[in-house]
Amino acid sequence: MKRSIEEMIACRKAPRAPDGKRRGVRMADLAERACRFPIREVAGGIHFCAAPVEPERWAAGGQHSRYCAFHRVFLLQCESVAEEDA
Repeated sequence: MKRSIEEMIACRKAPRAPDGKRRGVRMADLAERACRFPIREVAGGIHFCAAPVEPERWAAGGQHSRYCAFHRVFLLQCESVAEEDA
């Protein structure tokens, strides 16, 4: 089952990273190597964390490589979509 970003934000109660932007940043305004974790929905779109992502993580690619350390740890503690639906 695929979920929209809006559904992900609502069900995860996405926390803000300590070094992320307080109100988040629109996708179009994200800097290179900025966290792409969706933290809130506002009129006009989704806002993303924008905390710095370690250069070596970004370059390596892979699962969650576009998320900051805080959000990678957060996701490790979340149930998977399959577990939630069971």
